[in-house]
Amino acid sequence: MTSNKKILNPKIWKVTRKYVQRLREKTIPIKTVILFGSQARGTAGEESDIDLLVVVEKLDRNIRETIIDEAYNVSLEEDVDLIALPCDIQEFTSPLFQADAFYRNVQNDGVVIR
Repeated sequence: MTSNKKILNPKIWKVTRKYVQRLREKTIPIKTVILFGSQARGTAGEESDIDLLVVVEKLDRNIRETIIDEAYNVSLEEDVDLIALPCDIQEFTSPLFQADAFYRNVQNDGVVIR
């Protein structure tokens, strides 16, 4: 995983930072936000979405809904497809999750936004 914002398209950086700020305003207990997928790999096309893994301290229904709803709101405002996947830190650090191909892709290609 990298935390180098210079590799990101400026619009992607702006949208992801706006999204993280919205979550902070809603007092979501964010541990980290990781951009993954084609945007993180640098292989995105014009119609590619923005995929974010949002890891929080503790995930409940309200937090999950807020994470997803704010992604939708920012998507509409910025005219992009922003997809947010909520995850709690316990799941993110579990050996079962870390053995999954999805986790390995996030680890290999991910860009830490926060």
